[in-house]
Amino acid sequence: MMIYLFILAMLQPQAYKQTHSWIKIDEKNIPSNTESWAVDGLGNYYFCSNQEIIKTNSEGKKLYQMSLKKQGEISKIVHINALKMLIFSEIQQQICFFDNTLSNNGNCIQMEELNLQNVRLISNSNRPNLVWLYDEYNSGLYLYDYVSNKIIQSVSNMSSLVGLKDIYQIIEIESALYVSDESGKMVLFDLFLNQTYSFQLPIKEIQQWGNYIVGISDHKLCGFSLRGEEKFTLDLPIESKELVVVGEYFYFKSSNKIIKYQLKLN
Repeated sequence: MMIYLFILAMLQPQAYKQTHSWIKIDEKNIPSNTESWAVDGLGNYYFCSNQEIIKTNSEGKKLYQMSLKKQGEISKIVHINALKMLIFSEIQQQICFFDNTLSNNGNCIQMEELNLQNVRLISNSNRPNLVWLYDEYNSGLYLYDYVSNKIIQSVSNMSSLVGLKDIYQIIEIESALYVSDESGKMVLFDLFLNQTYSFQLPIKEIQQWGNYIVGISDHKLCGFSLRGEEKFTLDLPIESKELVVVGEYFYFKSSNKIIKYQLKLN
């Protein structure tokens, strides 16, 4: 029912009017040559460049720094919990596990061991021990159990089955897997990989903020209620194309800073 209400909200011609305020919480300088960045659930920052990762706490104090040359170029950091994360390298076609001190936590897993040839996207699941993988070679979605080292669910030839081209993002939100392409077409699957709905959004990359999904489009923040109650478009607090949402906080990247905000809707 929740997803059904969400779809109805997408089809409404007008959004509810919304007053809002951005509350600036903090800002942090970005280390030079940073290529990508992430924030975990405790507010720690991760800055990646030249196959090296720096972890700082929420106050900006450097905690750990490590070279990842053996793991290859960092494509994405996936935080599993406060003590464990995985790092995906698209070039190396492998995922490696680390603890909260950036120390190796087990062996790296090669995608060819799973009979996957060109994994391009990875996303964590809300269920223990599972991550989602997207293999561009056969346009396939896979649910992978990294403890048993087995693929437990899969669907291939997504391009033909659901009409998605150039898949851009996969993300699990509550009881659904959202898959979007470069055009903003969004297809929802249940957790058994059965297609449930498809629709068009003005954003191609989404994140969860409480009871909303949100993303940036044309220098605006677009939000859609999971409960089907409302949608909104708001001015951003700063000029930014990069956004990370963790819990109630919004992290925007400017040219040389990460700026943390809270958003209040009235």
